[in-house]
Amino acid sequence: MRFYRKLSTASFLLLGTSKPCYCFTNTGITKLAAAQRRIIPYRTISITTNNLHAIKEEEATKATTLENDVVLKTTSDLTKSIREAWKNGETDGVLKLSKDFRIMEQFSIVDIIESTLASVPTKSSVASIMNSWIGSCCYYPSDDTDLGAEYAYDLLTAYDTMLDDFIEPDLVTLCLVYSALMQANNTDYHTLAKEEVLERARWLAKKEGGTKWRKSVVRSKRKTTQLATDVFDEDNSYGIRVLYESDDELIVSKPSGMACFHKKMTTSGKLTKSRRKRKTQKKATTEEEVDIALETALLNNAIPLSCLNAQARGIVHRLDRGTSGCMILAKTDERHAQLTTQFFLRRVEKSYDALVVASKFLEEKTGEITIPVYSRPALSYYSVIQEYTGLYHLRLQTKTGRKHQVRVHCAKGLGLPVLNDFMYVDDEDAPVDESNTRFCLHASTLRVPGIPIEIESPIPNWWKEEIQQQQPMKEEEE
Repeated sequence: MRFYRKLSTASFLLLGTSKPCYCFTNTGITKLAAAQRRIIPYRTISITTNNLHAIKEEEATKATTLENDVVLKTTSDLTKSIREAWKNGETDGVLKLSKDFRIMEQFSIVDIIESTLASVPTKSSVASIMNSWIGSCCYYPSDDTDLGAEYAYDLLTAYDTMLDDFIEPDLVTLCLVYSALMQANNTDYHTLAKEEVLERARWLAKKEGGTKWRKSVVRSKRKTTQLATDVFDEDNSYGIRVLYESDDELIVSKPSGMACFHKKMTTSGKLTKSRRKRKTQKKATTEEEVDIALETALLNNAIPLSCLNAQARGIVHRLDRGTSGCMILAKTDERHAQLTTQFFLRRVEKSYDALVVASKFLEEKTGEITIPVYSRPALSYYSVIQEYTGLYHLRLQTKTGRKHQVRVHCAKGLGLPVLNDFMYVDDEDAPVDESNTRFCLHASTLRVPGIPIEIESPIPNWWKEEIQQQQPMKEEEE
């Protein structure tokens, strides 16, 4: 039996639908009637030590009108709006809908969930939309953050009652709730709620991570932690460059050709006993012998990483194997939750440098690319930094975080594939195995306003060899 809401110094309420629900008061425990087993927003509940009753909403549901004359007055209107927002922008569209219409204030939690279930057919879509509702609670202004925290916690409660047989909260859900609670006033209630949510995220990671996760955590506890700045000097064998480090986060420049993590530790991706023995004898291990991922390199050198990501400790975002540049990793679970929220809400600003093959003349030197990436909405902005006889040097900024977004937008949107990226070229003879490929795409800047952090990584030295083979284009004389 669990409780979710602290209503006063002496009272707790467990909300539910089909499961028994109880009210805890100074005088004892009272079982709620079936009619009372429903989600009631925190702000609408009034409890005394001798009775329990739910009062009506503080304000009646109001119609909200935007500049385009769209009106949300009924749950039917809400369902249609959710469906349209999801179709046009997925989670970003629902986030915008929630902010523009102040959905959390205009509709009850029950109405929001029922409209969400009616708007999309799949579990994954419902889970993503629920995360958008919770994420919108992080947008409340500084003088009203308690309200956003209450809404976020109400939605988490709804997960455990109305949706418990359909979907379950994932790591992103719990991170969003934690961040909303972080923004609230630091009362005893908010502190306890944050600890509860974070502990639940740890339990989820332990459940999903299995033996590999547990062994990794145990090994880390046995080692004396070190600073990455002390381990990875400029000439380290991994090619990792430390850009910034604190007690909570680590920012590195990942070398091209290195994976962020290995989902499954294949023969080429781990050190077996025989290889450890050979490494001891040779005092060195060649790159061909062992395929070390970034996560593995950090953990092998006793760099502390957060434990919330069941697949890869410390990883809050990824770069493709062939892409180099800025990556931020979480060293603590608290920072992991905050960074996950920042990425989900699109608050992280990322820019990339790319050398692209000049397979055609690029007329527009600046612009935006909006073509979908694997049928999902995506937006990037680009500008030409330098023109060469056979290459363009581009700077790109991504507003969405789709897999391979920059690579697809360069190759399919501009018709200029990234140099050495053979996956997205229209050439039947081009190699498709990119396991050992380095292509000319570099995450050059990373800005996280909510931390705040702003880091820049210079382009790799090996790019100079590619550029030196080209001649800069001369400007046409008028």
